[in-house]
Amino acid sequence: MGAGRAKKPRTAAGEDGGDQFERDELFVAVEKLQEVQEEIEKVNEEANEKVLEIEQKYNESRKPVYVRRNKIISSIPGFWATAFLSHPTLGDMLTEEDQKIFKYLDSLDVEDFQDLKSGYCITFNFQPNPFFENTKLTKTIKFFDEGTLSATGTAIIWKDGMGPAADVSNNGKKGNKRPLSKESFFSWFSNPKQEEPVEIEEDVVETPITSLNTAELIKEDLWPNPIKYLNNGDDEEETGEDEEDTEDDDEEATEDDEGEEDEDEEEGSEEDES
Repeated sequence: MGAGRAKKPRTAAGEDGGDQFERDELFVAVEKLQEVQEEIEKVNEEANEKVLEIEQKYNESRKPVYVRRNKIISSIPGFWATAFLSHPTLGDMLTEEDQKIFKYLDSLDVEDFQDLKSGYCITFNFQPNPFFENTKLTKTIKFFDEGTLSATGTAIIWKDGMGPAADVSNNGKKGNKRPLSKESFFSWFSNPKQEEPVEIEEDVVETPITSLNTAELIKEDLWPNPIKYLNNGDDEEETGEDEEDTEDDDEEATEDDEGEEDEDEEEGSEEDES
């Protein structure tokens, strides 16, 4: 808030060459307009503070509900892995090797900072697995008042012979419903690793695995309601099976039509000979 005082504005000249308003009168009007605008901005700031207070209140109210939800989810084998893999965007970020690792994903958690507006932390909890030593991987996003952010992630301790190598081996396999990512999702935890604040550019087209884009998908889409993605994989398989059945039916119909044509030709030849 606090824009500078209004300068004397230029005025449009009428057809008779005179100003629409006297310059002094127009200047006074703009000064008053500026004062009203500052009042509006002050009210908006107060409103934002009140909205934030309400969000903080209900964020605290949601926490015990999420705890209850997590307890139920823990009784469903592979829940988070299935939901993540079935997400139309997040699932595309996984290589074939990533999908093997995700079988060991035990739970997922998203926690806002206390004031809500300065950032949040995403935590992936893994069972002991043959790929890396870590049992917990985190990604932390921090926002700053000047419109910048920093993103930091856990350094993954890969076991011998393991690592986020590119994997496109399944892209050409029959029955693969969508192409797999060429870059491991696990590079997201350290690529890019921004210790220093970087400016948020609204018009920049982000690559699939970027810190903010991926974090926002998890926080705002997957985390609040993962149930809606549980059946996506089944739907895709059914669609694929339906397409294969349709193709088989078309082939059978074509063969039947060709058989009927051959029979008609044979009958026609016999009639001509008689």
